[in-house]
Amino acid sequence: MLKFSVLLFIMNFKSSFFKRLPFKYFPISGKKIVFSNYVGMGYGCNPKYIAELLLKKHPDIKIIWLVNEKDRKFKFPPQIKKVKNLSIRAFYEMNTAKIWIDNFHKVGYIKEGLKKRKGQYYIQTWHGSLGIKKIEADVHALTNTKSWENTAVENAKMQDYLLSNSSFEDRVYRSAFWGYGEILRTGHARNDIFFKDNKDLRIKILDELKLSSDTKFALYVPTFRQGYSTKIYNVDYERLKKSLEERFGGEWVIFVRLHRNIKTGPDLRNFGFVYNLSAYDDVQELLASADCAITDYSSCIFDFVLTRKPGFIYAPDIEKYNQERGFYYSLYDTPFPVARDNDELVFNIKTFDNNLYLSKVGEFLKEKGCVDDGSAALRTVNLVEKLLDK
Repeated sequence: MLKFSVLLFIMNFKSSFFKRLPFKYFPISGKKIVFSNYVGMGYGCNPKYIAELLLKKHPDIKIIWLVNEKDRKFKFPPQIKKVKNLSIRAFYEMNTAKIWIDNFHKVGYIKEGLKKRKGQYYIQTWHGSLGIKKIEADVHALTNTKSWENTAVENAKMQDYLLSNSSFEDRVYRSAFWGYGEILRTGHARNDIFFKDNKDLRIKILDELKLSSDTKFALYVPTFRQGYSTKIYNVDYERLKKSLEERFGGEWVIFVRLHRNIKTGPDLRNFGFVYNLSAYDDVQELLASADCAITDYSSCIFDFVLTRKPGFIYAPDIEKYNQERGFYYSLYDTPFPVARDNDELVFNIKTFDNNLYLSKVGEFLKEKGCVDDGSAALRTVNLVEKLLDK
C-alpha cells in the first residue's frame, strides 16, 4: 500500500497523462462499489439510499464515494471512503471496482479515456422520476452540441442497467438514452422516504432553524433556466404566506431550495419568514417533511406527489421553457394547479380542493404506471447482491 501511495503522489504531477494509465491490468475487487452523486456533488439522491441499505446488510462491502473537494462537507457515514472526484485515485477505484452506481453521466471520466472492463457493471439510477422536462437525447438544445452528445452516448453504451420507477419512465429511458441499457422497474430508492414516518425528521429540521414544531412550511423548488438567471423566481412571498394560512390554517414559513446549478439566488434577507435552504444536504428530507411544495418544472414535485400532500405549479414562462427544453406532457395534465402569475397562485391555493387533488394524484400515478412503494432500495440491493456474486 505504501508503494502504491508513493506511485499516486508521483502521478499527480502529470495527472492528465496518468489518468490514461492501464489501470485495467489491476485486479477487480469483487467487494468494491464506486458511487457518485451528480458528478461529485456530495452525498444524496438514489445513490445515498442504496448505499445506506448496503451498509446495513453488508458491512464488509467496500464503498468508495467520488466527491468534489467543496462537497466533502456533506455528512457521510464513517464506513464510506471519500475519494476526490476526477483524481488519479478516483480513476484507480473506478477501474478496480466491481460495480459503479451513479445518477448522472461520467462525463469527465469518459473524456479522460475511461472504459468499463469485462466483469464490471454500471447501474444508472438517474435523478428524476415522472418528470415533465425532456432529458438527454430528447432535448434538441443538447443534441446540437456534438461534443456533449458523443460523450453522453459513450456513457449510455456502458450502462448495464437503468433503474425506472414507472412504465412512463421506461419509455423515456428507451428514447433518451439512445436505446442502451437494460431497464429495470425497481422504483427509486430516494423515494422510499415518503413511505416512512418522518415526524422526527420534520422536528429536527424545524428545530435547527429555531422554529416551533407546529410551524407549517411550504417548500419552493424552482428549476434552473438557460443562462441561470433567477429573475423568473418572482414569487410574492408575503401573499403566498397569507394565502396558505387562510386556506390551511396555522403559522406558515417558506423554505426556498434552489437548483444545484444556481450559484446565487434572489435576495431573501428582507423576509423574516423565508429561509434559503439551498445548502441543505438532502432535498428528499425537505420534501418528506414539507406541508406543501411549489415548483415550476422541477422533477422534485413528481417525487413529492407520492406524499399526497398539496403541490402547486408556479410557471410564468411556460411557452419559453417548453421551446428551450421541451415537455413530455402538458403541465395541465398533472394533478397540480397551474399558475402563470402571483394572482393565479394565490387563487389556486385559496380554492384548493383536497378531495379533487387526491383523486387526480391517484389517476396520475396509475396512468404513469408508478411502482414506488417504499422498497426500491431493497430491490436495488438485491440486484447488487446478484452482480457481486457473479
